[in-house]
Amino acid sequence: MTDPAAYGDLFRQAYATLHGGLDEGVAMGLQRRPDEPLEEFLARTRREALLPLLHDLQATPPPAGLEEAHRLLLAAIECAMEADAALAAQVRAYGCGDYQTSLEHSQRAADLARRAVELDRALIAALWRAEEAAPGTLASLGIAQVLSGGAGHRP
Repeated sequence: MTDPAAYGDLFRQAYATLHGGLDEGVAMGLQRRPDEPLEEFLARTRREALLPLLHDLQATPPPAGLEEAHRLLLAAIECAMEADAALAAQVRAYGCGDYQTSLEHSQRAADLARRAVELDRALIAALWRAEEAAPGTLASLGIAQVLSGGAGHRP
């Protein structure tokens, strides 16, 4: 079984990266490649940040009671990478004057954005269910204060 504190570090890093929080050192090292469009740069750098975390999470069994939250975090990361790719494809198609394909990618990006919100809500609910089933679970992961907003209450 995975140590909850070690798993919590990985979980927090993945969740923060998923939501735009990059380590300052990593963020400072990001550079656009010559002739790389902005949308490609954004999709590539987020994918490069998320992919190792995805692999680490896939290789790390969650502590007991966190299986659902683990599955949802994996799904959220995969959804985010798909949405980034769809958005980049939409902008690329638009720039090439292929408006029908651009609209198709735009719809896919919008569908994935809605799915990302659903996954995020389900993930937070799964974490609260894990806490209700085994009080102290969130604290063992180092996320009790984050989810409660520091006030010790459920959102």
